[in-house]
Amino acid sequence: MTNLFDLSGKIALVTGCNKGIGKGMALALAAAGADIIGVSANMPLSGGETEQEVQKLGKSYKAYQCDFGNSCMKSPKNIQK
Repeated sequence: MTNLFDLSGKIALVTGCNKGIGKGMALALAAAGADIIGVSANMPLSGGETEQEVQKLGKSYKAYQCDFGNSCMKSPKNIQK
């Protein structure tokens, strides 16, 4: 399926890329040519498994830690108008 599109020169932001579907998406997007920005609540900032696999595909990878499940992000009182 990755032959259907070329993402060379693009950057993909992938959430939850430390495992499961997110990791699979990061690897598929890298295989299609994209460099990856990986975001997950619990992931190593460097040297992690996903990073190593993306780099084996010849693409760059940068990790950031962020918890999108944080309850303060979901509370309407914390939304600025």
